[in-house]
Amino acid sequence: MNRTTLRALALLLMFTACLPLQLSASTSNEWRFQVFLDEKPIGFHHFRLNTSGDTRELRGEAQFSVKLLGFSVYDYSHQNMELWQRDCLQQIEASTDDNGKELFVRGNRNGEQLFLEDNSGSRGVPGCVMTFAYWNPEILAQKQLLNAQTGEYLDISVQSLGETMLQLQGRDIPALHYRLRTDEDDIELWYSSDHDWLALSSTTRGGRQLHYRRVATTNESGSVASE
Repeated sequence: MNRTTLRALALLLMFTACLPLQLSASTSNEWRFQVFLDEKPIGFHHFRLNTSGDTRELRGEAQFSVKLLGFSVYDYSHQNMELWQRDCLQQIEASTDDNGKELFVRGNRNGEQLFLEDNSGSRGVPGCVMTFAYWNPEILAQKQLLNAQTGEYLDISVQSLGETMLQLQGRDIPALHYRLRTDEDDIELWYSSDHDWLALSSTTRGGRQLHYRRVATTNESGSVASE
């Protein structure tokens, strides 16, 4: 084997050795929200999304506690894991404690259907299913979304309210404003110009305002990044 052939072989081996690193390269995004009832802080809701190629894994956690005269009158906790292939849900594992009421949602995609189990039973949902994944602006083009707390597959409508100014972390920033409606809920959403999720507001059944306000996040290097 001559020197030219050896050099070519060495270059080929170097290139091949780099392939797994390129194929496994992933990105991570995080959305951290402080949650308010009217103007009083009651907890947090955090989301972390890891993306590798067309595969996305989302993990979320929420904790709320509403107090009156120092006593807890409502507690809520929620955890979920969602596995996506592009914009289609492949798997979901979610558990919720809604003030003592235990709820769960489990699902796996098999062929053309997402097979779901929740407190009400089991069923298959055909087609590309999306949850109320506010972090993914593609939900704004959907007609139905899956409630990760109850397992309900709900009809929705979305209205663009144009561009507005949103106060976030003590400053006014331009934001794209949308209204998402179901039969029971009216949800307002705000996104940056490149459709990064910034805020959420909804009216509870008791007529109070629930607000999500984006806070600073930690990037992959571990330093704090201001939104």
